[in-house]
Amino acid sequence: MIEGDVGRITDGGRSQWEFLPLFGIVASALVALGVTAYCLSFGVFIIFPHLFYIPIVLAAYYYPEQGIGVAVALATAYLAEVLLLSPSSGAEIINALVRVGVFLLIAAVVSHLSGRLRARESRYRGIFETSGAGIFLFSPRTGQITEMNRGCSGMLGYPKDEVLSLEVSAIWPEYPGNAGALEGDRIEGLDCNLIARDGMPCSVLLSASLLPDQEVVCTVVTGTAKLKQVESRLRRSEETLRVILDTTDVGILLTDPGRGVVEANAAAVRFFGGAGREDLVGRSPYDLIGERDREAVRAYREQVLRGEAFVFGECTFCRLDGTEWPAEITFTRFAQDGAAPGRLVVSFRDITERRRAERGMREENRRLFIINEVMAAATASRRLDDLLPASLAKILALLDFDLGAAYLVCPESDLAHLRASVGEGFIPAHTRRDEPPYRYVLVDGEARFVDRFHERYPGHDDPAIRSFAAVPIPGDGGPAGCIAVASRTRETIPESERLILAAIGEGLGSAVVKGMLQEDLEAALASANRYLEKANAATEAVNLYVDILTHDINNANTVAMGYLQMFLESADDPPRKFLREPLAAIYQSSEIIRNVTTIRRLEAGGAELRPVRLEPVLRGMRNYYADTSITCEGPDAMVLADDLIDEIFANLIGNSVKFGGPDVEVTISVREVGDTVSVTVADTGPGIPDDLKPLIFERKERGKTKKSGKGLGLYIVRKLVERYGGSIRAGDRVPGRPEEGAAITFALPRYCPGRE
Repeated sequence: MIEGDVGRITDGGRSQWEFLPLFGIVASALVALGVTAYCLSFGVFIIFPHLFYIPIVLAAYYYPEQGIGVAVALATAYLAEVLLLSPSSGAEIINALVRVGVFLLIAAVVSHLSGRLRARESRYRGIFETSGAGIFLFSPRTGQITEMNRGCSGMLGYPKDEVLSLEVSAIWPEYPGNAGALEGDRIEGLDCNLIARDGMPCSVLLSASLLPDQEVVCTVVTGTAKLKQVESRLRRSEETLRVILDTTDVGILLTDPGRGVVEANAAAVRFFGGAGREDLVGRSPYDLIGERDREAVRAYREQVLRGEAFVFGECTFCRLDGTEWPAEITFTRFAQDGAAPGRLVVSFRDITERRRAERGMREENRRLFIINEVMAAATASRRLDDLLPASLAKILALLDFDLGAAYLVCPESDLAHLRASVGEGFIPAHTRRDEPPYRYVLVDGEARFVDRFHERYPGHDDPAIRSFAAVPIPGDGGPAGCIAVASRTRETIPESERLILAAIGEGLGSAVVKGMLQEDLEAALASANRYLEKANAATEAVNLYVDILTHDINNANTVAMGYLQMFLESADDPPRKFLREPLAAIYQSSEIIRNVTTIRRLEAGGAELRPVRLEPVLRGMRNYYADTSITCEGPDAMVLADDLIDEIFANLIGNSVKFGGPDVEVTISVREVGDTVSVTVADTGPGIPDDLKPLIFERKERGKTKKSGKGLGLYIVRKLVERYGGSIRAGDRVPGRPEEGAAITFALPRYCPGRE
């Protein structure tokens, strides 16, 4: 919700909640000033000054550029109240100055982190708004659209301010039927229609998934291509064949056994090439039939005369000029005056076109069968790495080629890269678009067929190729690639197969474009998820730092101020505990700040490792923990690390002292093992339970005692050891007896002169 508010403020939108943070800052500041003044007037100096942290943190978070200024103003006001309303006590003034310093430190840290958070949120919003795909977010619980980028709103024709008042079903009517798919998994590559503002459907390819918080669905849409061109060609082919069958003429002859042909219609005259009916009347019908089919026609006639109603057959007719043509013939008895003489009606039609059409249909059926087989293999998957090899395998199997390859064009490049290949032989991994024989295909978008390939290209890398074909795969802005096949046995490629290959290239265009869109959508969705994960990680880091600064340091400062207050109010000589405990609290605050600084350095980037001697580091630790019994064993080894290596020992020894008390004994053992240096820090404290050993190095994993902190110390130790390329584990000082003390063992790379 904070990120959403920040995003809307960044975009310039003003909402009814915009002034709420400012009101909270002013109100909390006034309350802090008033309560502190009231308490100071009655001699109460502790607890209530902490109310200043509220307006300082709010101002630094919501207004990072003015946060330090607000902190300076509030610190000045607080210091003025102390000087005016408290007795002239040096200790109280010192405490007030310490608080002022803490105020400014907290304001600086929170302002810096808030500024970084807002910069990242602005960058992510810029990516969201400028994405080439349309993106919109909605709540799966309420169905309310919460965000929509310019690409999506422009596609649907909605103004930016009108989108947020819509429900998702208003633009995606099919959403209720797909809501269940979002709960169990995600929706990928769904062909559906979105409803534009003018009520027109908008065909899109849609992918949607729940974001990690399970409260928002991210939907990415891209306009899809038109209907497959191959379907249109199939319909046109079917209509063409139907027209051929519907427009066939029928010729009719009336024959008499004694007189031959006695009647003929105009179609018959036209079929036989005569000028009029007189050219046919009186002729013997057998003179009009090809010699090789005369016996078959006599058999048809005898069948009719024996009483069969109809006899169908085919024969070859001779035109008057001697040329022959095929015909479909039907013999029918012609009854006259109740009798059935030998007069027959012979109807026929020229089947030259039909036979030609039948040959064409056979070729067309073969073409459609091959295209359908290839397209079925291509549409079985939306992934290019699956559909291209499957399509090539079908082409080679059905058209009897030996080699096949699919190349896709790289945007803004002169190269086309190999995405799939089938068959054994030399197939280059990439080819130049202007390189023959691909120049016509990848540049001009024309199919290229080369017969006798070895004669046309004698210097080719595969001299066994006899014929070659390459057809373009059409894309939105030109050829998206090509399909290339070759044969080692056939010298030529028939015209029918050329048409089939060209049709396959056209048909694959839609599937390839969708596959490329699918890859782009997957990349865009993965990128969006990465950006959201980074934003969530940044938010978590900010919350962690704010929690540490506002809770742990406050607690430490409260303890210190409490003991100092008792020191001031004590009439007799106070015990040294009143000074020792505040000092310990200040050390604790310093340790927390040092840990936060270390985490920030760890998150800032990689380390530049250098040789570091362990003996000076251990000597410094013994001086720092002078009141603790620390024993060092082993050689003065050199490891590859950086200046943060002190933090490893400081956190491990600090943990031993914190949990083991002032009487704890710490032993640091160093051993050189091959190319590594093994270091064990053991103590006589309460130890680590076995169930916590695998988890103790995770962030926010705490112990079970009252002294357990924010879980940062051992987390920082693990991150530093891994930063140096080492490993770490938790164990027992006495194996199998965790109650007798802990032992943390880590291994670091050993520095060997003369070796990388």
